[in-house]
Amino acid sequence: MDDSLDRTPVNLSPTASTLGLPVLHLQATNTTVTNNATLNVVSHDQASKPLDDFRRRFRRPLAEFTGTMILLIFGTAVDCQVTLGSNRAIAGAEKGSFLSVCMGWGAGAAFGIWSSASISGGHINPAVTLVHLLFRGFPLSDFIQYVIAQTAGAFTGSLLVYGIYNQAISVQEGGLGVRTTPGTASLFVTFPLDFMNAATCFFSELMVTAMLLFVVLTVTDRRSAAAPPSTLVPLIIFVAVVALTACFALQTGAAMNPARDFGPRLMTAIFYGRNVFTYRNHYWLWTPIIGDFVGALTGAFFYDLLIYTGDDSPVTKFISKCLDRRPKRNIDARLETMSDVDQKV
Repeated sequence: MDDSLDRTPVNLSPTASTLGLPVLHLQATNTTVTNNATLNVVSHDQASKPLDDFRRRFRRPLAEFTGTMILLIFGTAVDCQVTLGSNRAIAGAEKGSFLSVCMGWGAGAAFGIWSSASISGGHINPAVTLVHLLFRGFPLSDFIQYVIAQTAGAFTGSLLVYGIYNQAISVQEGGLGVRTTPGTASLFVTFPLDFMNAATCFFSELMVTAMLLFVVLTVTDRRSAAAPPSTLVPLIIFVAVVALTACFALQTGAAMNPARDFGPRLMTAIFYGRNVFTYRNHYWLWTPIIGDFVGALTGAFFYDLLIYTGDDSPVTKFISKCLDRRPKRNIDARLETMSDVDQKV
């Protein structure tokens, strides 16, 4: 036995002395327990460190993933409930109306923004992120991460809802595993009405997305005296999405968000086949993707042209350059006139 342990004074209580407990053995056991606990804590910290590093590095894309997933959960779930609930073989009474659809998508947008705004800005829409890239100096690397996260969030949200309503969809389709396009695929992605031509579909989506981005830029413009507090922005977006869906959803579904359509379309391709992509000469590409992006840029252009006063927009920079040149030309002309007068005198 170690001499240092022998020389250590140990005060035994009468009870311990009477029971003859091996005090030195108890001390060693306590030390072992303490060491094990320390090792467990260190082991836990080491195991969680990669996860913590990942979350810190991708905190903003993860927030966009979460916000977009929430949007799609609310939106596609209300589509399923209202449409499937109207089938008497599924529900004894109707479970909502078109107003329910408008409210569901609006609530999804509001809650998605609320959950992510303090971390990532609450874009939850690649069209919004593209506008920030081209008009507000948003970094390209962040743009790529945001778009991937938004699309993944939309895919995940729609997949969760599909899993919940899978059996009801089979009843609606008339058989287990039967899936038709548009059919019940339209519960998750947008399709046009049969009489709509490609040009009208494109400009319909362009218009509604331009209006959405005009509203978004209006309520987030900190230079505007009428801009609401940032905590109220999700509520205003809720009203905007409800109104725009009520006004424009009839003909094309009013996607207003490329991720909202492309993410669920990837999901439906798993269960419905490639028809969701090839339908009407790749409608998905020209209308809810390109149409929404062009619409977002159109709305941002007109907002910056007519209202925005910041100097970080290429539109306002161009206007400023034009205005700066004009007075200079006038001054030069006046100086030339005065010089001519002096020479004549």
